[in-house]
Amino acid sequence: MKKQIYTRFFKMGHIGILISGFLLVSAGIALASGKGVLKDGDISTDGLTVINSTRTTTTEIKKDVDWSVYTTYQIAQAEVSFRKNWQQDYNKNRRSLSAQVTDREMLRIRTAMANIFYEELDRSLKKNSSLLKTDVADSGTLLFRPRIINLDIYAPDVLGTDINYMRQAGKVTLFLEVFDAVSGEILGRWVDTREDPDKGYFDWANRITNEERMRLVIRRWSDRLAEGLSLMQADK
Repeated sequence: MKKQIYTRFFKMGHIGILISGFLLVSAGIALASGKGVLKDGDISTDGLTVINSTRTTTTEIKKDVDWSVYTTYQIAQAEVSFRKNWQQDYNKNRRSLSAQVTDREMLRIRTAMANIFYEELDRSLKKNSSLLKTDVADSGTLLFRPRIINLDIYAPDVLGTDINYMRQAGKVTLFLEVFDAVSGEILGRWVDTREDPDKGYFDWANRITNEERMRLVIRRWSDRLAEGLSLMQADK
């Protein structure tokens, strides 16, 4: 029964619905052992069982966890990292300094994306799970650690007023781990990876639309995650 719940609600291929403009792409996060990439049923080095492993998704859950004992949650501030050399690659084709991405702009984007991930995960847990948010952790508290990895925005809108038309909006990977907040034991890991397909036509992209598209992706992802947690808590 539990495996059916894990597979149905944590199989990120169903969560990564293609939203116009901004999707998730592989960040090269392949959890591997000495014999190669882990397969369904394998055990990771930190004791998680691989429930779902495909080219674009990874789901790992610690078996024999009584999820019903967890009644509260905390969320760590999301971490955000860009694709390697993203700033250099973007700037090398911009002759004007005003059109180049600065270090300050990189920090602004990272902060904005981190806040979006935190807000949407928090909203989903409040709406779709029985967990209550707490400031003080105890033995019944889950700690979520969200990350955005390999962020690659094609039209970052450096000036905040740019009008760009892109056939593809960007690439990103969502990565989430959940821990027992007191013991620090890891209980689950989810990675969702997608790439925005070439739509065949140019669409408007700027700072606002980039953030809106990311928010939509994370909202759907977080909603399904929270629903799955609720089912696991009910499956005593």
